[in-house]
Amino acid sequence: MRNHVLLALACSGVLGVTLPAAAQNSVSVAKQPAPQLLAPAQDETNAPAPQPAPPAQAAAPAAPPVAAAPVAPPAEVPIERYTTMRPPIPTSAIAEQAAPEPQDAFASVDRLMDWISNYRKHKTPSRVPAAVHAMQDFGLFGDEEKAWFCTGFIAGVLGSNPKDGPGLIPRMFPLPDKEQAVIIRAIAYSGRPDWRELLEKNSSRMPLRRPLIDDFLAGKRPILMELPLDHGGSPGIYALWGYYVATGQHEPVVRIMQALRWSKNKDDSGFSFRKVFSGWGRDPSAVEKITTGGTAKWTLASYAERDRELLSLYRAEYDRQPEDVAKPLKDVIEAAEIFESEKIRKDQFGAIEDAQKAQMTNEAGMSKGATAGSIAIATGCVAASALGQAYIALPCVLGGALYTGAVKLAH
Repeated sequence: MRNHVLLALACSGVLGVTLPAAAQNSVSVAKQPAPQLLAPAQDETNAPAPQPAPPAQAAAPAAPPVAAAPVAPPAEVPIERYTTMRPPIPTSAIAEQAAPEPQDAFASVDRLMDWISNYRKHKTPSRVPAAVHAMQDFGLFGDEEKAWFCTGFIAGVLGSNPKDGPGLIPRMFPLPDKEQAVIIRAIAYSGRPDWRELLEKNSSRMPLRRPLIDDFLAGKRPILMELPLDHGGSPGIYALWGYYVATGQHEPVVRIMQALRWSKNKDDSGFSFRKVFSGWGRDPSAVEKITTGGTAKWTLASYAERDRELLSLYRAEYDRQPEDVAKPLKDVIEAAEIFESEKIRKDQFGAIEDAQKAQMTNEAGMSKGATAGSIAIATGCVAASALGQAYIALPCVLGGALYTGAVKLAH
C-alpha cells in the first residue's frame, strides 16, 4: 500500500512538471507568428506616409540588411540627376550670338543704329514700334538734333508702307507727352495722302498735344519738304537724311543740296560772307545759314562715302543746279570719290568759326553762335553714325556732340 502511494505521488510530480512546460511551449509557439502577421497589416494601413518601416519591423533582428537596403539617402544620388533639370545653357558665345534677336530687343544704341542703317537692305517695318521705344529708352528723343533724325526715319517708314503704316502707329505708344511730338511730325512728314486722317485718328492718344496737331491740320506748320533751311535749317537737314535712310528716295537729298549755297567752297581763300549777305548787322541769321550750309556739305560727302549710289545722283544733279549750288556740289563729288569727307568737315567748321567770330561783335552775341555751332556738329555727327561710322557714332550718340559748339571752335 505504501508503495502505491509513492508511485502515485511520483506520477503527479511528473505531470506537474510537464504540464507547465507544455503550456509554456504552446504560448511561445502562438506568440512567434504574431509579429509576422501584424507587420504587413500595419504596413498596408500606413502606406500613404513616405516613412521608414514601422518599429515592429525595424525591431525584428532576423533580417537587418532587408530593412536598410530599400531606402537610399538623397545625398548619395549622383549630382547629374539634379543638373539635368536645369534650363539648357549656351555652350559658347558664338551660339548665343547666332540666336535670332527677339522682335522687341535692341540691347544697345549700337544695335539700334546698325538696324536703322541697314533697314533698306532688310526691311522689317514690324520692328519700327520697338525701335521707337528703344529710341525713347536710349534718350534719342531728348536731344533735339537726334530727335529730328528719328522723326525723319519714322516718317519715311510710314510713307513707304501705305498699307501697313497706319497699323504701326498705335504700337508706338505709350510715349511721354513731350516726346509725342516726334510721332506727330512723323505722320505729317510722311507724305502720305491720308496723313491728316491719321493725325486725327491718333489724336486721342495725345490729348495734351492737341495744339501741335491743330497747327499741322491748319497748315500753320510746314511739312518735311517745305521746311525752311535758312532759319534753324540744320535740324531739317537731319530729318531729311532720316527720311532718305528709310526710303532711299532722292527728293530729300536734292532738298538738302539747296543749302550748299551757304557753304564754303574749296577754292575760297577766305570765306567771303559778302557774296552771300548784304551785311552782318542786317542778317542776324547769318551764322545759322553758314551752319546749315556746312552741315549739308559735310553730310552729303559723308553719306556718299558709304552709299556710292548717291554719287550717281550728285553727278546727275550737278548740271541741273544753279551755280551757287553746283560749285560746292562739285567739291562734294570730288571728296566722296576719294573718301576725303573729313577735309570738308574741317573746312566747314573753319567757316563756322569765322562766322561766329564776326557775329560775336554784333547784337546776336555769343549765345546764338554757340547754339548754331553745336547744332552743326551734332547733326553731322549723328547723321554720319546712321551710315555705320562707329568711330563717330559712339561718342556722339552716347555722349553728345564731339564739340560743345562755338566756344571750342573759337579756341
